Amino acid sequence: MTRRLRSVTVVMLLAIVFVGVVAYLTLQRQDERSRVSIQHFGIADPILLSESTSLLASQLAAMKAIGITSVRVDANWRMVQPVGAGTFNWTRLDRVVRSAHAAGMLVDLIIDGCPRWAASPGTSGDSSPQPASAIQYARWAADVAARYKPEGVNTFEIWNEPNSALFWQPRPNPAAYTADLVAAHAAIKAVNRSAFIISGGLAPTISKNGNISAIDFLTAMYADEAKGSFDAVGYHAYSFPELPNTYGSGWSKMAQTNPSLRSVMILNGDGNKPIWITEFGAPSGGPNGVGETAQAIALMQGVAKVKTTRWIGALYVYTWQDAGIDPRNNQDWFGLLTAGGSAKPAYRSLAAAIDSRSAP
Repeated sequence: MTRRLRSVTVVMLLAIVFVGVVAYLTLQRQDERSRVSIQHFGIADPILLSESTSLLASQLAAMKAIGITSVRVDANWRMVQPVGAGTFNWTRLDRVVRSAHAAGMLVDLIIDGCPRWAASPGTSGDSSPQPASAIQYARWAADVAARYKPEGVNTFEIWNEPNSALFWQPRPNPAAYTADLVAAHAAIKAVNRSAFIISGGLAPTISKNGNISAIDFLTAMYADEAKGSFDAVGYHAYSFPELPNTYGSGWSKMAQTNPSLRSVMILNGDGNKPIWITEFGAPSGGPNGVGETAQAIALMQGVAKVKTTRWIGALYVYTWQDAGIDPRNNQDWFGLLTAGGSAKPAYRSLAAAIDSRSAP
């Protein structure tokens, strides 16, 4: 081979390698963008269950107009089967699911709300009793999944804040919760193989007064063999009165603290699974209210952090509209809209943050 021919061959090989590298980097960048593009921005709104079909349609249309793609509502066992296993009243839940389907929106159904007839002994006076039987709870989860599979519902969250004494009574119990999670996961997958299962959104509380911190609770779940029974870890990243960017806030416990939710997941071989933030927000009023400006900033920071974090799969803002105007009640003030229906600064900041979404 002549020197000139060898030179031409080398140049051609280098060109091929260069083209290959460019193609690889392009595919990598496309893959990164595709991962970001599947993130969901939703609204967590229990009040939807009480609304008429016409009001649902208008509110869902308004949500969709600002980039909301999903709603999170309770598939409340106590609401549907209040008197026993043989009777069902699906009316309210049907209305929400079918309205969301008609609006072209996804639904995250929270499988929660144990009725008294199915609750653990000694919890008759509790507002949120734990189920007595994991098998019975799983049967309810399967009923929900089977009913709404034709409506395109594939996302199910197994309970709400099971690490909080307010939502798992008489007191949080990681082993009992994990038994329900494992059973419900198997039951739902049996009727809908494509179902996406989120572990119950954990409250950003501390281990005190019967509550168990999210990190401690998740650690205990893994010890009780929860691995393999969820597709994402649910978490409620409330940080108020601090903003999400503040170290030590509920938000930073996902990955910045030591240990963190992410470090626990990685330690247990689940580093490839996402965290779904199924509640996040701040009250503009009430005893711990941050004001309307800080509420708006919190949502802007939250969306920005989600868009630059591949392992966050969703952000659900709590909630669409203020529930009331009681200055003594924080829960009345989390809405993007006032109780009278006027848009707060948070509404505009969320709309702008979602609309400006772009892959990094």
